[in-house]
Amino acid sequence: MAKLRLLKTGHGDLTLAEWDKDRADTVQTAAALFTEHVTPGRLAFRLDGPGRTRVIKEFDAAAPEILIVPAVQGG
Repeated sequence: MAKLRLLKTGHGDLTLAEWDKDRADTVQTAAALFTEHVTPGRLAFRLDGPGRTRVIKEFDAAAPEILIVPAVQGG
């Protein structure tokens, strides 16, 4: 099962959904949660293994794991 996780600043992370790309109902739920949680000020990354991470703008059901993080802000 693939995972959609949300990084919570100072509090670790929260698993929002798990999906099986062959089960449309789980994909639909994960996609809806992705859309709900990728808001302005947050970024989403597809995690494919060590050193293989890329920013994504849309839900990707083929991803083994997606991590949503707060955007880094400079000063």
